[in-house]
Amino acid sequence: MLRSRYFILLICTLLVGCSEFQQAVKDAQKDIPPPPKDNYIVLLDLSDRVLANNQQQVAKDLTVINAIYALFKSRLDEKDPTHLYYRATDKIKLLVAPQQSTPVAVFDMVGSLRTELATETPEKKATQVEETQKRLTTVLPEIYKQAVISNRSKDYSGADIWKYFDEDLEDDLDTAAQNTLFIITDGYLDFENGTERPTQKNRYTSCAQVINALKGFTDWNVKFEEGDYGLIPVNKQFKKLKVVLLEINPKPEWNGEYNLLTRTWSKWFTEMGITNYRFVKDDNINEVKESLEKFMKTTIAQKIAPVSWTPVTTDDDTETAPAKPTAITVPAGNANKNSAIIRPLVQSRKPVINTTTDESEEAMAATISKKKEVVPVKPVAAPKKEDDILNDAAPKKGFNTGIKKNKKGG
Repeated sequence: MLRSRYFILLICTLLVGCSEFQQAVKDAQKDIPPPPKDNYIVLLDLSDRVLANNQQQVAKDLTVINAIYALFKSRLDEKDPTHLYYRATDKIKLLVAPQQSTPVAVFDMVGSLRTELATETPEKKATQVEETQKRLTTVLPEIYKQAVISNRSKDYSGADIWKYFDEDLEDDLDTAAQNTLFIITDGYLDFENGTERPTQKNRYTSCAQVINALKGFTDWNVKFEEGDYGLIPVNKQFKKLKVVLLEINPKPEWNGEYNLLTRTWSKWFTEMGITNYRFVKDDNINEVKESLEKFMKTTIAQKIAPVSWTPVTTDDDTETAPAKPTAITVPAGNANKNSAIIRPLVQSRKPVINTTTDESEEAMAATISKKKEVVPVKPVAAPKKEDDILNDAAPKKGFNTGIKKNKKGG
């Protein structure tokens, strides 16, 4: 009896002790401020920059997105060296810019590529980070397979990044976090439908229009300022937002293309109160990684290897694909069972908006088609013989002609 009472007393003492210890841990944690919160938003431009005959751009996009997620994870590790992330509330998500030609399935799939640690229990936070990183390797390639729809630019509608800033960006921001927007685009910002946002004096609906208006002048930079050239402004302010514009791909025909392109974006950002931004060219992954690290002031611990990509085919591949494609060799050290052979590129940059090329291609296709038409051959009648009564073109003395015609008419 005494033993049982002693045992019960001991258990109660231990329970009280545990309770006091847990409370002491909680009190201690209150004195430690939570780590700063980061909110990463990755916006994809899936317009004609990912033409079916430009699929090496797809491999670049996939590699860059992997680098951004590795950056997110490295930032978490800096805040919590245990890699448990118990107190972390960071989040990252991928989005596709509004675009009519993008299949609905793409928007559905991209919703699974996000991590929101604030909504997860402490013991599952590290698992969520790892699971999202694994999904990137399976879901993301499938998204791009769906996005590659044609070899022709006219089959793609523009990625409406302007519309995203105007209608959606505000809802994606977190007032308690440092918000960073990564935009993966060639930099030309072609709107979905220019008629909805008509030109306002020297304000245009795309960077290409600004460039076309000024590139003929040697003093284009003076005219840009004096004429107030630029993009149509968005009546929103995002003063605490950081922006990284990646994969900028200026056309090589004019030397000032890159400078005017980035100047147009800079003016547009500044008008929205965005002063902290960085432009990163369409470059090799090591250069991109270095640019990200400098801007975000974080070292990416993970090695970023170029992603291999197996080109998808489209209905019009037979019209444009060469008979004997040349292989692009996968760099040493990056080859694996998923390595791919990619055809040489026909078009690697977004063309200036006109239909001359497409119309010529269609005319050529029509000409070839006509040449292939089979014209039925009509039988040629043999000349009539004066002494052939039956008019059957049989020989004069042949058995088939029977009676010969009387030349006197009888």
